[in-house]
Amino acid sequence: MTIIFVFCNKNIYIYLIINNIQYTYFYKNSFLLNLDHLLMSSPFPQRLTNARKMKGLSLQKLATILGNPFNKQLLHRLENGTQNPDSEQLARLSNLLGQPVDFFLKPLKASMGQIDFRKTQKVGKKATDRIIEVASDYFERYLELEDLLGITQNESKLLQSVKISLDNPKGIVNEAIKIREKIWKVGLDPLASIVHILEDNGIKVFIIDELDGLPLDTSFSGFSTVINENVGCIVINGNSKLPLVRKRFTLLHEFAHLYLNLQGIENREAEKLCDGLAGSILLPKQALLDTFGERRTSVHFNELKLFKRTYGASLSSILYALYSNGIISQSYFTSCIIQYNAIHKKDENKGYEGNEHSDRFQQLLLRALITGIISESKAAALMNMKVGQFSQYLDNMFDEDSSN
Repeated sequence: MTIIFVFCNKNIYIYLIINNIQYTYFYKNSFLLNLDHLLMSSPFPQRLTNARKMKGLSLQKLATILGNPFNKQLLHRLENGTQNPDSEQLARLSNLLGQPVDFFLKPLKASMGQIDFRKTQKVGKKATDRIIEVASDYFERYLELEDLLGITQNESKLLQSVKISLDNPKGIVNEAIKIREKIWKVGLDPLASIVHILEDNGIKVFIIDELDGLPLDTSFSGFSTVINENVGCIVINGNSKLPLVRKRFTLLHEFAHLYLNLQGIENREAEKLCDGLAGSILLPKQALLDTFGERRTSVHFNELKLFKRTYGASLSSILYALYSNGIISQSYFTSCIIQYNAIHKKDENKGYEGNEHSDRFQQLLLRALITGIISESKAAALMNMKVGQFSQYLDNMFDEDSSN
């Protein structure tokens, strides 16, 4: 590693050169003189912990992989801040944990709020920690990119502020209409891309489908949280084995968690409330009435499949919407669900050809790159890639799935 300090009018430019890659830091009115001072002023201990958890490694496992002079005790001291790494150790940690050096030195810009761990408990604590750290890293890079472009985060007055009672079905329907017509301005039309609608309205979405090349367990659907107290964020499981219609409902369910004030509401009731709002947004009452009529004693499953093709909802969600809006009776709904579970549930991955991808981050990145706001090396760092990997990514961007 080479470290170059350039002083100019009480300011300092620090250039770290590792493996022929340059990292630049600017400090105003600063007199930092060495790597120890640089590390003391950085959140290195927390960054090291985050990077280790992203890889799913224990202190002992990481020490074993790194070998001498690393051991569990040294890594523990590095993570609690009682010791700083030397330049060689920093380079080795960067290489093994797959993070650029500047990741360990830059300030923390994303503070993740409360997460309902009940939504991740089936995948285990280790996988949960990894999902949270990987998602947190993505959201932090997202916010940094917006900051570089001068895009400000406007605090939403609606974030977790709306109170609705589960005993007020009409209130849920009216709130869904308000969201569609006044906030999202999509009317009663089918929602072509829920991800794009959410991101156009300030909600950040991260889709994660694997860890170390292994698909995420389908028992995990997703969760939501608030970053820096004013940015709503949603994480969903992108595993291809999960029906797209389920992912779409999960997106809206987690949006409901960000939209509603659920304080003081018991968890089961809160989940039902979020399901109700999600269903009412996805399947507007007027669209159901226009298609199925005001009252039905029977419904053909092919009718449901045609409506699914248009609105991107599961057959079970459509049946429940018909029941909750009084179009079919409870007894008929129950008999239809029995038939659904026996015959149609296994085919929910078919019948809707929509697309739910998050590409706003990539769009902003290319904008910043082509306008000269960021360099190619900075763009690569924001994508968690080396420069060579990023160049290849650009060349093959439409030949394979985009990466977050």
